[in-house]
Amino acid sequence: MILVVGDLHGEFGELNHLINHKRPEIVLQVGDFGFYPKEPEYDPAKRVKAQGTKIYWCDGNHEDHEALELIQVNDQLEVAPNCFYQPQGSILELPDGRRVLFFGGAEFMDKAHRNRGEDWFPQEVPTYLDFAKVMDEPVDIVVSHTAPACFSLKKEPPFGYAKKSWLAKFDEPTPKMLDAILEIVKPKQWFFGHYHVHQVGHDQGVDWTALSYPRSSNRWWIEL
Repeated sequence: MILVVGDLHGEFGELNHLINHKRPEIVLQVGDFGFYPKEPEYDPAKRVKAQGTKIYWCDGNHEDHEALELIQVNDQLEVAPNCFYQPQGSILELPDGRRVLFFGGAEFMDKAHRNRGEDWFPQEVPTYLDFAKVMDEPVDIVVSHTAPACFSLKKEPPFGYAKKSWLAKFDEPTPKMLDAILEIVKPKQWFFGHYHVHQVGHDQGVDWTALSYPRSSNRWWIEL
């Protein structure tokens, strides 16, 4: 069994419970994993209990991106036993041969009220160098944090979210970059989080699924 999991924001206990209950072989996660290894509460090495499950996750706009840069430089992508960070443009081949492209990142819209280098990082927004890592080769599935701009996501914020700040998530450069990636790799399926809603749709020949997060009443995981 393979599960796709939405934003976690460091809710690793919920992830552990899901793994214990469903016993999946693989978990794919869409970013906002909550990777802040300097803080024990948000350090996967201390809190993620993957057991026999392999977890593969991309970054969102709620991670320590300086720490992510460091683990890439040192080639230490296994941040906890059986828990692997997937950098921009990385490809995972599933046991059945399907190929998954990971492309995380998105802009933190509330950074004016945050502290640079502590709870927001400029590296969270993918660059052209990140985009250039995407190769023109077959891909079946894309896992990203936000969604391509061309996807017809209903712009209705979930309960409890201010409409203006939630809608601002659509007005940053990453979705347009994902549009270009869609044109290159032409996947059959696409999974993302970021908006904390559960929606499904079909655009540009792609079946897409938006997933929420554990503290929401919307669905935050799905079986692939």
